[in-house]
Amino acid sequence: MVTKIGFTAFDSETLVAPIESWGLDDLIAARVRVAAGAGATVLRLTYPKSAFDPFYDPPSRPAPPPGRQLTDIVRRIAGSTRCRRYVVITASPGAYSPTNKTIAGVGVYQNSLSKSVYVYAHLLVTVFDGESFAIRQNPYATLQARLERAFVPRKDFDREIDRTLFPSSAAEAANSAALRNGARGVVAESLDDFLPAFFRE
Repeated sequence: MVTKIGFTAFDSETLVAPIESWGLDDLIAARVRVAAGAGATVLRLTYPKSAFDPFYDPPSRPAPPPGRQLTDIVRRIAGSTRCRRYVVITASPGAYSPTNKTIAGVGVYQNSLSKSVYVYAHLLVTVFDGESFAIRQNPYATLQARLERAFVPRKDFDREIDRTLFPSSAAEAANSAALRNGARGVVAESLDDFLPAFFRE
C-alpha cells in the first residue's frame, strides 16, 4: 500500500503496488520456521492469488463472520495436507491517528503535513488447529497478557525513512529496492516479536 495521508479524505490517496517480487511470502515462512524451532517441520502451502479476496473484499451479499470466512479459506487451501497447525498471516487494519485513515498490511505512507515518510508492517497472526480448523487462542488476547501490556509501551512497526523515497506511482514503489528492503526488515521484525508466543505450548 502506498498512502498519502492528509487531514481529510480529499487530501488522502492510496495506491496498491504489486510486490510479489519482494519475496515476502518466503520471508514469512522463514520467520515461522525460526519461531517454531529446530524440531518442527514447516511447510509453505501454495494457493491461488485470489484465495483471500473474499476475506479482504467480501461480496455485497451477506458474508459470514471474518473468523469463519478465514477458516473456510484455510480449509480449502489445506486440502488433503495434514499439519498439526496452520499459521496464517494477514493484514491488520488500524486507524492512523489523528485522522480516520486506515493503513494495513505492508506499505509506505507519507504525512502530508510534516512530509515524513514511513515504511510499515501491520500484520495479524492467526493459528488454526490442524484437525478441527478451530482458531487457537491468541496468546496476546488473554487477560494476563492484556494486563502486562497495559504497563509496557506499545511497540509499533512503522520505521521512518528518507522522505525522497516516497514513490510517485505504484510501479515506482514496486521497483524500489529501498522500499523492498525496508518492508522486509519491518516484516521480519514484527514477526520475530509476535510469533514465538504462538509456539510456546
